[in-house]
Amino acid sequence: MHWRGAESDIIERIYEAATEPGLWGPLLEHISDRFQGGAAYLTLQDQATGEGRWLTVRTDPAERPAYFGYFATRNPLLEIKDFPLALRVLTDEDKLPTSELLRTEYYNDFMRRFGFHSILMWRLAFERKNTVVFNVTRPAKRDKFGGSDVEFAKALHPHLIRAYRLSTKLSGMTALRTSLEDALDSSAHALFIVDAKATVRHTNRCAEALLAKNSGIALRGGVLCAASHAATLKLHAMISAAATGDSDRRSGGDMSLFRACGTPLPVTVVPARCEQGPWPLLQPSALVCITDPEASLDITDRRLRDLFGLSRAEARVAVLLLDGRSTKEAARALGVSFHTVRGHLVRIFEKAGVNRQAELVRLMMRVLGQP
Repeated sequence: MHWRGAESDIIERIYEAATEPGLWGPLLEHISDRFQGGAAYLTLQDQATGEGRWLTVRTDPAERPAYFGYFATRNPLLEIKDFPLALRVLTDEDKLPTSELLRTEYYNDFMRRFGFHSILMWRLAFERKNTVVFNVTRPAKRDKFGGSDVEFAKALHPHLIRAYRLSTKLSGMTALRTSLEDALDSSAHALFIVDAKATVRHTNRCAEALLAKNSGIALRGGVLCAASHAATLKLHAMISAAATGDSDRRSGGDMSLFRACGTPLPVTVVPARCEQGPWPLLQPSALVCITDPEASLDITDRRLRDLFGLSRAEARVAVLLLDGRSTKEAARALGVSFHTVRGHLVRIFEKAGVNRQAELVRLMMRVLGQP
């Protein structure tokens, strides 16, 4: 096989797939074409149990249940005995002579059923008990993988290993970022991540809802601003102090933002941790936390219903008790009788597993993350 000119093109595609998970499928197809192959598989499999997952191209939909449902633990080509030389390029003949392979259940009831006769294998990683292997197959009507194929495969092997490791690391970082964004979105507070000049880098859902009200806080040219010039100057000074490049001098602060309608908005600014890096792109940030008391009541109502299985009426009573109201004050605020509130409170106690109002308030504060 004349492969020297093709190597650079494939290597470029390999590293593109490392940073773009959606390109692994097209990469499998492209490499299979270069090796005149058919179906291709990127498989992660537990050596002991056979459990795993794979990314495949040009395969029969029936292959997955057949393999992981039965043949995964009967695959003689998967067994690893050479751990000192584990990350290798192999063919099926390196694992088992063809004469022996043809007599196996795996070959006759799986390989032959799904139309492949020869396999080229790149071992990419061992993750605890899991083996990660990239396989390209050929049908019986084509020659088995030979010396020139293995030579080309070995040239690609270190790049495939690096690309897999990089892809795994980036996927983990992406998953962590998604989890953190979900956590921010679940907060009852409006959260803004900003740079030292108050330019907004990220907002959660509550922050977007607060901005939509255009009451007390706004974005002007992407910069977080208060309703008045004086309040904006104070807010920006706190943000600048929290996001200064001198880590020893970084500090936060608190203030209130007054608005034409509604209660003031309590604001807390704190430094956001920034790891040191070689690029000036990694600028320090600050976290701006704004509490909208009016919006928080509604969010707390929903969370209490979800956490304790309360009805809407019970949740409204619980919110008022959490706000420091007595049962009589709660009854007046809701426009119902004292006995109605007492009835709701009894059911709240049962659902929350407490016996006294003080216990209930402490429990709600704890699960809602309030000080």
